[in-house]
Amino acid sequence: MAVFGRRSARQRMRRATEQALSVPTFRSPEDCTPWVLGGLWPAELDQATTETATLAAYLKRDLHRIADSANHKLRVLNEADLAEPIRRAEQHRVINVARTFAVLRVESTVRQLRKEALSPTTEFLRLDSAAEDQTGVIPRLDPHLVEAGDDEPDPAVVVIPSAPEESVEQRLHRLIDGLARQEPGVRWGAGVRTDGSTLVVTDVANGWIPPGIDLPAGVEVLPPARRTGNLRALLGSADPVVTYRPGDAFGSGSSGSEPGRGVRVAPEVTDLGRQLVEATRRRDGLPRITHTLAKAASSGTGVVEAELDVLRVHLDTARYQLLARYPGLDPGLLLNCLLLSATQALATGDLEAANYHFAWFQALT
Repeated sequence: MAVFGRRSARQRMRRATEQALSVPTFRSPEDCTPWVLGGLWPAELDQATTETATLAAYLKRDLHRIADSANHKLRVLNEADLAEPIRRAEQHRVINVARTFAVLRVESTVRQLRKEALSPTTEFLRLDSAAEDQTGVIPRLDPHLVEAGDDEPDPAVVVIPSAPEESVEQRLHRLIDGLARQEPGVRWGAGVRTDGSTLVVTDVANGWIPPGIDLPAGVEVLPPARRTGNLRALLGSADPVVTYRPGDAFGSGSSGSEPGRGVRVAPEVTDLGRQLVEATRRRDGLPRITHTLAKAASSGTGVVEAELDVLRVHLDTARYQLLARYPGLDPGLLLNCLLLSATQALATGDLEAANYHFAWFQALT
């Protein structure tokens, strides 16, 4: 029943997205809210209960912020001196990116409701992808490929072709494709350094990689520091380089890469737990539960799962608020997001990520 419910929800969201994006081209929209939010509200929150009221309130507020941000960008475009084809293209890009953020935000809430981790890939956003096999029937082997009286395929008959060797540029495109599918609303870059290592960056905040992104094995990230310049400047002397910007098409091939450990590397923070507790205590505008869970995680007294769920909602909210302003940046919201990310990682035992996010907090303060 859980699998059926998850599949039904994704089918519903896919149909809603197809319907929203199939609306005829319009001119100078004053309010794109129907295109951004249409059909996304999860059925689980149609009748909010005392247990789900908080989640519903957070979701409603964040969805309207995403739509309001898109409407503001559209108003700026309408007032700009742009050729009409360029204006229309930018209008559609703004709406599509906002729709993507809204879908991701709804999926986050559904994950909290169901207390289960969904796949980081947002398959329902790929409107050109092949339909899922809904039959649940396991296909039978071709009898010509099975020896009589044996359950194993005949090794002399079954031939597995070798995959063509992947070029450096193809690998970079695959890495960028996998990252952009997880967070399509920001710019991504990947390049090969002179020492042969592969660097991946975003321009969200000096090269910081937001939480919730599965970084592939075998790549490196920028250390925490204040920097200036565009995405190409962040990549430095890397060559070749592949970049992505919101609105670019995804590749048609597989973008799968195994998530890597030891990728979010940053200088080790001395006495991380104590410093995190102190920072969350002094930080204005941070949800109080952040400091509570930072203390519990640093002291090893244990974290209540229900409180951790609330912290995740606060982190999701801060992250979507931060990225909804992209390419603009709210420095205060960024610092709150860094502390929330570090606390959530420490509370779940991910010391690598906790150290990474807090080291960025220290570098930017």
